[in-house]
Amino acid sequence: MKSKIMLVLTLLVLISCNNKELDLSKIDFNQKASIYLDDLNVYKKEEQKGHYVLDYQNDEVSLGLRDDGERVVKYTFMEEKNTNQLNYSGLRVNDVMGVSISVYDEKISFMRIHVKNTQTLDFFDVLKKKLGNPTEILIKDGVNFDDKNISQKMLIEKMPNQAKKYKDEVLEQFYFSYPEHFIWVDSDIIYQLTLVPVGNYISNSLVVISKKALKDKVIFGFHNPNEDPILSKYLN
Repeated sequence: MKSKIMLVLTLLVLISCNNKELDLSKIDFNQKASIYLDDLNVYKKEEQKGHYVLDYQNDEVSLGLRDDGERVVKYTFMEEKNTNQLNYSGLRVNDVMGVSISVYDEKISFMRIHVKNTQTLDFFDVLKKKLGNPTEILIKDGVNFDDKNISQKMLIEKMPNQAKKYKDEVLEQFYFSYPEHFIWVDSDIIYQLTLVPVGNYISNSLVVISKKALKDKVIFGFHNPNEDPILSKYLN
């Protein structure tokens, strides 16, 4: 009888582990990554040795890795069975775009998160509640305005101080400007929320990166931080 009870308890523990759900908004970049990522189902896991370097030869530029002892583990969460384990302050993850997490020196140092497009504006509200007013808002201008574009109207209604419809008197055509990037700098962590109005919805992408990972050039896409048009000013 005792052996059967132990078997049941073991199965319950295994089921509980497999059903682990991680709130990405609660990740502390100063803590060991293992306390967050252990027992999660991963779509892909890759190991990276070294940091990114640009090699200039004649008129060609190539990108490679130089191993100075840096160790990075990249986790990709895609497809519903994997993304269902994740949320951001209760908001559901987009299972097509997914989530990327990089662990550097055994700590989470980078995340790229997409929540479901229907929750994009809620995503902004959650970040503003967590981090306060943005450190910087970058406006995209000169977009053709379309009366049938629901996403443009959603932004104008939600953010009337930043999203605007205006008329070019010379061309006699209406244009649209909107906040494309929101930047928050919270101590040694940078948050960059990017919004793209697309027809009936607004797509989203949140990058969370440590200044150390940015400076050490260990994250692809952020491998040339001094020339980054958005984040370079926050390296100091």
